[in-house]
Amino acid sequence: MDHTEEARAVGEVIDRLVGRFPDLPRDHIAAVVEAAHVELEGNPVRDFVPVLVERTAKQRLKQEAKAAPVLTDAALADGVAGDDVVELDPMEIERRARERESGFLFGDLGGGPS
Repeated sequence: MDHTEEARAVGEVIDRLVGRFPDLPRDHIAAVVEAAHVELEGNPVRDFVPVLVERTAKQRLKQEAKAAPVLTDAALADGVAGDDVVELDPMEIERRARERESGFLFGDLGGGPS
């Protein structure tokens, strides 16, 4: 893999992670990916660098998501603020996102959420 192919693949990693972590700013995700990419500089075998970069960046972003408190819709409606923050599990966030994406336009054949 030459340098231009590697740079293109790392750019695609950023795009995929932006889709996976829509609440995080693209600049932050790009910085995490670039930091992971820099850590792998100097390795002679470059074919798997984009895969390793994506894996490392995804782990770091998941850790950040676990550490960051998230307000639920119910908490926002009740006017909860500051110290009363409710933390959601990242899997719960993903489950809720999938529920929003169910329907005929998203390939659901009418059987409801899977």
